[in-house]
Amino acid sequence: MIEIIKGRNPAWVIRRAMAVVCLSSVGCFDADAMIEARRKVAILARLEEVDLGEYRLTLPQPVQSTEMAEVQFHVFGQVANRDLDQVTEALETYGPELRSRILLAARQLNLKDLEDAQLKLLRTEIVQVVNDTLPGEPLQSIGLYSLNYYNF
Repeated sequence: MIEIIKGRNPAWVIRRAMAVVCLSSVGCFDADAMIEARRKVAILARLEEVDLGEYRLTLPQPVQSTEMAEVQFHVFGQVANRDLDQVTEALETYGPELRSRILLAARQLNLKDLEDAQLKLLRTEIVQVVNDTLPGEPLQSIGLYSLNYYNF
């Protein structure tokens, strides 16, 4: 091997050595994971908003307190564009049941849950209720057009 290198141009030897190093150091990657991540980004870029309704409820009064709370919110869901027609039809079919289940989920909240700035528990409950009610679990996420909280 040394004799072969002696007769060659030093630049050629360096280029060959760099090529060997580069080819041997190519890392492994999970192509399926990369494709799935890209697919999720593409789906999120094409989400449509679906109105899930306005709600107003009085939270149950805790036993140890005389405080009461009233919550008003207007919620929307985000679904993939390809599922929009199916979700619109399902909302017409399951609308009353969905409304009742969202109200029941919201009534499970306590005053401490409403102090969370991102309302994680409320959002999680609504996503779960909608995806359990509508066929195919089409809801990607939810948002709130408005939220009013009165403590009296």
